[in-house]
Amino acid sequence: MMDFEKYKEINDQRLNYREMEDATVVSSYRNVGCGDGYRLYLKIDEQSPDQTILDASYTTTGCGFGLAALAMATEWVKGKPLARAESITSADIEELFEFPERRKNYPDSAVEAMQKAVADYRNGTGVKPEDRITRAYALEKLKEQGHLRGEKLTQIILEGEDFSGVDLSGANLQNAFLQNASFEGANLRGARLRGAFLNNCNLKNADLRESDLRWAKLTGAKIEGAQFQDAIYDIGTKLDPRQTQLFKIMKREGRDLYTEKQPERV
Repeated sequence: MMDFEKYKEINDQRLNYREMEDATVVSSYRNVGCGDGYRLYLKIDEQSPDQTILDASYTTTGCGFGLAALAMATEWVKGKPLARAESITSADIEELFEFPERRKNYPDSAVEAMQKAVADYRNGTGVKPEDRITRAYALEKLKEQGHLRGEKLTQIILEGEDFSGVDLSGANLQNAFLQNASFEGANLRGARLRGAFLNNCNLKNADLRESDLRWAKLTGAKIEGAQFQDAIYDIGTKLDPRQTQLFKIMKREGRDLYTEKQPERV
């Protein structure tokens, strides 16, 4: 039976939810069922014979169950050899927190994400060091320049930040975690937002003309007064059903039109 008090505690504390600047490997994972993004960080003792995992953390755009699964997965692998982390199972995660029957897919996804992180370390396919752009870097650049125009901000995590009125035109925000941030009145014209998480963002009066929104997630976003003319979309672009009229002024590239709500994992 699910322990609701523990579930609340994990989410309130956001156990292990943080970026890790000295991570040995940073791995990105996208849940194709619901579109949520995960980022896993592992600090590995590369000098030890069994490559012990010294620390593990994560960030996610997902819900409380996704957060709980990743919290338990990262907690479980700490102090274990890399090979043991590679063989993690849903049962291992549920030793720490039992998920209700209809939410068993969340530990399954956390297992896949952890196994991908280990594979990324072994194969050298994780997020490259030069692409590990931090929130602190972006905020310092904004302070220095007064804008983020044309900046490379790929895969950055700016959840909940306020960029109201900021010029980000032409910026590369591909696969960025931007959920719950405010871009009210911001200039995002021509920005590369492919695969970005803009869910629950404030985009009121923002300029997104000619931006690349392929595979971007905008569910829950406030878009009153925003400009989307000639923005690019594809089958993976997710909008609330009441917002799908925007596709009429956007440009389609890629596969079939995405106009109806797709089934998601729950």
